[in-house]
Amino acid sequence: MWPLGQYDRLVHEIKRREDNSIPVTFGLLVADFNQQRCRDYILNYIDRFDYKSDRYINFYLPGYLEEDFHGNNEKITIKKKNYYFGREVYLKFLNKLEDDFMIDYPYNPVLILLEYDRGHFSKTKRIIIELDSDGSDIKKAGELFEKIFEIAKKSVSIQNFSKSLQKNSLKQGILDRIIEGIDNSYLTAIYTQTKEVRKYKLNK
Repeated sequence: MWPLGQYDRLVHEIKRREDNSIPVTFGLLVADFNQQRCRDYILNYIDRFDYKSDRYINFYLPGYLEEDFHGNNEKITIKKKNYYFGREVYLKFLNKLEDDFMIDYPYNPVLILLEYDRGHFSKTKRIIIELDSDGSDIKKAGELFEKIFEIAKKSVSIQNFSKSLQKNSLKQGILDRIIEGIDNSYLTAIYTQTKEVRKYKLNK
């Protein structure tokens, strides 16, 4: 888990790892420190997620800075190092993410898995998982992350993420329709905008 701070850092990381033969695969965990449930069930375990993600896939946290400019206690700790939540930086990051990647502005915590293969960011393949939307159980977020890290150990690509998650814990959904009540699964498909965009939510 890598706190990113500003949006320019994300662009730098993508371009730094860009390769003509291998897509850049990474995750974005959009987590607002000011949301109580997000703190309780996601941010409180961020050190664990960092440990489990290991070297298999990079996960970035928008809006968290190494510097504490405001003297507040809105912080997370990874590997015994503190990172401070900058709300203005966080909000600007999400605005740029919406403009460049064509990802709807997230008002609740989401996990976004992306695979960038050159060109404009709007063409990036993505899987968007809503962690605390209506009808979701954010308490299952930790289990979902563990599953993703397990899959990432085998092969870090969006195609394998998608196939493995569907095989183990997803059911096919209907466009623009939320499917609820799927037993023994982590996620419900919400919609597929294009072949490049898939969106899900955690089940209750």
